[in-house]
Amino acid sequence: MKTSIVKFIGVVLLLLMVTGLQAQNRYRVEDVPNVQLQDYTRYVSDPENVLDIGDVLLLDERLAWLRDSLALETAIVVLPAIDTGQYGSAKEFATELFNRWGIGDKEIHNGLLILLLTADGEREIVFETGYGTEKVLTDGYCKLIQTQKMVPFLKEGAYGEGLIVGVEEVEKIFNGTSEFQVKKPLLSPGGKLTLIWLVGGLIIIFIVEWVRKKRIVGSDDPFVNAAKYQSLSGIGCVMATLFFPSYFLYMLYKAIAKKEDMPRLNCEKCGAKGKVVLKYKPQVEQKAIPGQDGLKRYHFICKACNHGYKVLVPYKYEAPQTSSGGGSSYSSGRSSSSSSRGGSWGGGRSGGGGASTKF
Repeated sequence: MKTSIVKFIGVVLLLLMVTGLQAQNRYRVEDVPNVQLQDYTRYVSDPENVLDIGDVLLLDERLAWLRDSLALETAIVVLPAIDTGQYGSAKEFATELFNRWGIGDKEIHNGLLILLLTADGEREIVFETGYGTEKVLTDGYCKLIQTQKMVPFLKEGAYGEGLIVGVEEVEKIFNGTSEFQVKKPLLSPGGKLTLIWLVGGLIIIFIVEWVRKKRIVGSDDPFVNAAKYQSLSGIGCVMATLFFPSYFLYMLYKAIAKKEDMPRLNCEKCGAKGKVVLKYKPQVEQKAIPGQDGLKRYHFICKACNHGYKVLVPYKYEAPQTSSGGGSSYSSGRSSSSSSRGGSWGGGRSGGGGASTKF
């Protein structure tokens, strides 16, 4: 009888020990060690040492390259299992862990979390993408990488190899060299709209300039109006606001082609159309002073008959620009921010993008 009691107590203790070990192997988000806080060169959190050290070092190296070269912050977490009483799914666990760590930059949310669960009956691979990352690494691509590249290795227990090929395929997605990526059209819908806006802006600017010059040629006093003419004067601010790239290209074209800014006028003597141009730079006939306009003399000449036209055009006084001799407002600009990129993640967020696959 005594022996039976001792055996019973031993079995109970053994069951309690096994249950305790299993409970310890079921992780909550707060239990997962954040290796970035320990060492900024580490990206793989493997608290149960499931992966070979060589695979861990290789993955750390590849993920550091992704961060530096492709601006993609990636964390890999390998756990036996999660606390299913607290989390509805491995994907839910990954979303919470991603946001708790803040993987990715807080401005562009360029983060990726790869979670691998290895316990029998619960084996699963999960991708969690940041708001910015999911624009390139879509949910569909995540699923394809998992099912076609990683799962064949993971099923065989080759966890290191499976993670390595997965990271390599993620890199290919961002480089545009993945076999999963179909050929994209030369211009996306957004690119087409941008091109239409750019070309349309140029056409509108040329039309506005042509109409303004045409009105000057047909005015009662074309020479005076031509002398007062300024390219896109007044309306130029509107054009620069609505079509800035087009406006910039137009002004660049005029500078390179050395196009005459002033309208070409018709000759009143020989009747030649568009042959009268400004011959010399305007000369100051009467200098403007405060409270009194000055006069500038413009000399036009017809290229067909060499007949000349001289007109006097008033101009307003402009006060000379004065520079402040007092102290400069220049700041030394010494920044207290550190150039270090390590020690933590960047504060990125995820809205649940990605995919998960059981195997």
